[in-house]
Amino acid sequence: MTTENENLSPQQSLDVITSMISQAQGNMQKNSFYFLLWGWTIMIANLGVYALIKFTDYPNPFLFWAVVIPSAIISGVYGSRMERNALVITHLDSITKWIWMGFGITCFIIVFFGKQINWQINPVILTCAAVPTFVSGVILRFNPLKFGGIAFWLTGILAFMIRDENQLLIAATGIAMGSIIPGYALKKRNH
Repeated sequence: MTTENENLSPQQSLDVITSMISQAQGNMQKNSFYFLLWGWTIMIANLGVYALIKFTDYPNPFLFWAVVIPSAIISGVYGSRMERNALVITHLDSITKWIWMGFGITCFIIVFFGKQINWQINPVILTCAAVPTFVSGVILRFNPLKFGGIAFWLTGILAFMIRDENQLLIAATGIAMGSIIPGYALKKRNH
């Protein structure tokens, strides 16, 4: 059985690959929404918990993390609409989607078993966030996301060295550098 792909010249093959990358870049640029939604949500959650610990006697400051629930709902609804309305979904789009879904599952597991690591989840999540962010930057050939991934690694390392509520400030900084700034750059690139 012969396929049409076997008859492509090297230049045609390169053109197909270039076209796929361009399409994935276009689709991913639309996903700046996720970088901004989750970046702002997680940064606000870290700063909210920090403020409650530092400036109040509230007994359950970590309940502030409930702000992620509306973001998860918004993200799911937005994702379904985007997928339904997409004209083309490339293989790179699928890879990127599953990398980020894998990261989400990893975060859920880390939070669920947080007690086993004395609730020191920020350094682990920051370090894990570096991978999908950096890989997305590589796929898109977009340096702000690559630098965002590096920022996540660096702030993850720094957060491992701090064991008090200041870890929340480092996490907020990591999110700003790793997600929010690249998210706005990606949004600007889209316009």
